[in-house]
Amino acid sequence: MNKLLVLAALTVAAAPAMASKARLTALGNANHLIDTQTVFTNAADINYLGDYATIEFGSNANNSGSGVTTPRAEGGFTRTSSMGKWGAYLGRQSSTVNEFIAGVNAAPTNAGLLTEQNALDLMYGTEMAGQKWGFGAHYSAAKLESTSQEVNTLGVSAGVRNDVWDAYLRVGLGGESKVSGASELKQKGLYDVGFGYWLDTVYLSAKYITTKGTLSGNPVLGGTDLDIEKNAWSVSAIDNMKVEGGNFFYGISYTSNEVKKGNNKETTTGLPLIAGMEIDAASWMVLRGSISQNVFVGEVKNDPGSTDKMANNTVVAAGAGIKFGKMTMDATISGSGTTSGTADGTVNGNNLFTQGSLTYMF
Repeated sequence: MNKLLVLAALTVAAAPAMASKARLTALGNANHLIDTQTVFTNAADINYLGDYATIEFGSNANNSGSGVTTPRAEGGFTRTSSMGKWGAYLGRQSSTVNEFIAGVNAAPTNAGLLTEQNALDLMYGTEMAGQKWGFGAHYSAAKLESTSQEVNTLGVSAGVRNDVWDAYLRVGLGGESKVSGASELKQKGLYDVGFGYWLDTVYLSAKYITTKGTLSGNPVLGGTDLDIEKNAWSVSAIDNMKVEGGNFFYGISYTSNEVKKGNNKETTTGLPLIAGMEIDAASWMVLRGSISQNVFVGEVKNDPGSTDKMANNTVVAAGAGIKFGKMTMDATISGSGTTSGTADGTVNGNNLFTQGSLTYMF
């Protein structure tokens, strides 16, 4: 019984309308999901998806600002051979690396460093000893002489999954972003590890990520080195159940995120509750949505500095997948409207389909 329930949850991802960043966003990035994008977390997920080609719509502009949330142009494919399953993917920028760089690009250091550029991911999946395994490599490099900016990163990943449990490890082998004659950020380690276990219809999971680096040569710091470190972990439980025409899930997590910059430390903790659904509205359309919010625990503590508790963080997301034979257009269908320049949470037609993709299942 347990195996059948787990297989049902896993094979949901094989449906052609369920493979994109837009899908994950609409479903609140819930930990139990398997998707073309979760392959970059647990490389073994490549084994649970059919062969596909996918493209994600977004900007291709260079990014050296403090914000890294703009959808990026990216895409790739996977194919099955007698030696296993393999794939290549272009343009996917590591959110872990980019957020680390964005932290020093923000005030007060305003380092002006490049985030990842023209990234390449290579993926491979196979089955050994009754387990499905996956391996990946990530590489990015760029040198812009016109702006004296340079960036390069390299990382590898491995994962394993079966019908009951899964685990993964991602390691950053090296990384550097610099502006010649000014700021230089060197990565000194990046480790991301996670484990999950299906207990009947409930998915239990735990994650931990740590990354370190040193910023040197920054004019604001007077040339003094600044050590930066991030440690984040979470545990969660999500109950995923079959309903007529689709799936409904709900769950709760405890999250902790600590960022140290020299003698300053910011710690964010939360107890987010999430609920979501993914339903076949018609033979050619899937609708999905989710809501999440901290309950009882939610704190941002600055040391030295102030502490904010239970600030509003309710997030609602929605999306749709429209199927045309083996081709699917996947997109978000919710947006934030504005009143006098302030977000008021209404749906604004100008913001619809701001995150979308096209996927072809071979």
